[in-house]
Amino acid sequence: MGQRDHQRLVEIEGRIERGEKLEAADFPTQIFGAPDAREKDYQLPDLFKGYGYWVVSEAAAEVLRQFDLGQGHLHPVKVLRSDRQTSVGQGWQCISFGNQKSALVPERSSNIRQRAQGRCKASAILADNGLVLSSAALEGPDIWVDTQMWDAVFLSEPLGNALTKAKADRGFFLTKCRVVESA
Repeated sequence: MGQRDHQRLVEIEGRIERGEKLEAADFPTQIFGAPDAREKDYQLPDLFKGYGYWVVSEAAAEVLRQFDLGQGHLHPVKVLRSDRQTSVGQGWQCISFGNQKSALVPERSSNIRQRAQGRCKASAILADNGLVLSSAALEGPDIWVDTQMWDAVFLSEPLGNALTKAKADRGFFLTKCRVVESA
């Protein structure tokens, strides 16, 4: 990979972290396991991050397609073992969240702390209702990235429930958030 390709990947990863819409050309056609990955390491969850991209199983993708993804979309990707030839399951999709909301109410949330660029990060595994969101969370698409938080994807309650019901929620680490009237 050349310096130009590396810089492009860094830019794309930044857009992913900010919840910006990606184009089809921004996605890889395949991702593969690390050279030292063992056979047992290929029990992949329904949501995982590979090479900076978020990837969902076909089971999760089927559920997601039934909801309002807004500017988000799914893009097919082959997931390969470290030999770069052997497929790991079928039907994987990279997901572009493509939606941003600013709904986090940090002063009413627990187990988060202020980090770089004015965004918060969870400092521990969050318990249900540990994050407090304004009513802005109830508007618009069912999946988004909050502009005030790092490393978190938010889902509407109906979408989270549907993933759980379909048993396609491994890796999502679903946690209920409390919604309050806009602060």
